Amino acid sequence: MLSKKMNYIDLFCGAGGFSLGFKKAGFKCVGAIDNSKAAIDTHKLNFKDCFSLCEDIENVPPKLFSKYINSQNVDIIIGGPPCPTFSTIGQPKLQSLGKKVSEDKRNVLFKNFLEYVEYFQPDYFIMENVPNFITKYDGKVYENAIKIINNLKGNYKVSLPVKVLNAVEYGVPQSRKRMFLVGHKSELKYTYPKPTHFHPKGDNNINLKKYVTVAEAISDLPKITDNWKIDKVKYSKNKNLSPFQKLMRNNAGNYVLNNRCRMSNERAKKLFVFMKQGSKYMDLEPDIRKILPFREDIFADRLKRLDNEKPSWTVIAHIGVDGYMYIHPNQNRTLSVREAARLQSFPDDFIFSGNMGQAYTQIGNAVPCLLAYAIGKSIAMLYS
Repeated sequence: MLSKKMNYIDLFCGAGGFSLGFKKAGFKCVGAIDNSKAAIDTHKLNFKDCFSLCEDIENVPPKLFSKYINSQNVDIIIGGPPCPTFSTIGQPKLQSLGKKVSEDKRNVLFKNFLEYVEYFQPDYFIMENVPNFITKYDGKVYENAIKIINNLKGNYKVSLPVKVLNAVEYGVPQSRKRMFLVGHKSELKYTYPKPTHFHPKGDNNINLKKYVTVAEAISDLPKITDNWKIDKVKYSKNKNLSPFQKLMRNNAGNYVLNNRCRMSNERAKKLFVFMKQGSKYMDLEPDIRKILPFREDIFADRLKRLDNEKPSWTVIAHIGVDGYMYIHPNQNRTLSVREAARLQSFPDDFIFSGNMGQAYTQIGNAVPCLLAYAIGKSIAMLYS
């Protein structure tokens, strides 16, 4: 428990996965900013006591943002500057559009993040990004970030080595690696949270819990069909809930919300029938693939069915568009919004605003809540 109430702001907040983790760790969210209206509407819906602003951060100097939050003290700053130029998925997409990746303005949005750090002078700040942030462009962006941090007013330093954490090792039913750069005032200290669960490909450590599987995450949710449009569905009666499912259902009432599902192509649905759990497009027989042909050198994993006995692979921002990469393990359809949210460890009482595509994007962009909680708790312990 915190000895006193500590405030934080969330930059590039999205729907609020990072925010929720820190809230559950005992911190108070006093401000958040993102340029997505749907994401900010979601944030407002779930963090009613927080000032949530829809605007490009470049247009909001930290002094102005301070006025918006009534000049409240800020103890922690968290956030994840957009990562398309660093990610293995985003970079090819930019190149396909004929854009120079190195010239994309999002390469330097972390500087806006650090401007807020210098102005508010928090004890700690945590910046999340893809692992490639450390190595991309021969490590020059990362080195520049460290240099800026070392020269900030307030005498800040980075907790080294900067670590890449995998969400699956913190109770999230998904393998998702992300870099978390933690900075703090030089007189303070920080230690990254230790894993609570072992990885499917790692050693079965008797001191750690078993990883959470897809079945343990979503098998209790109501059975629905392709193109399901009923947003509110009564929970299935199930007395054998997994610990994860009990955690997700806590405070949610009797109904599941945001349980809509996208419509699949009729030819794709014919392929679903032949796909085993854990299999992908190229595992199908050549004659079956002819039903829905793709360029096999590019789209080898265009269709993938989740495996009940394993965690999910990384949930991405465009899951709403590339939903065939997330075929339900038992049902011949793609994941619903709520099922995708479960894989990111959003509890069922967390409600998403916007249309179905916007909800999927918010989920895929988020920091998994349980991983955020582990990081928040590791900092909260330093104040107890």
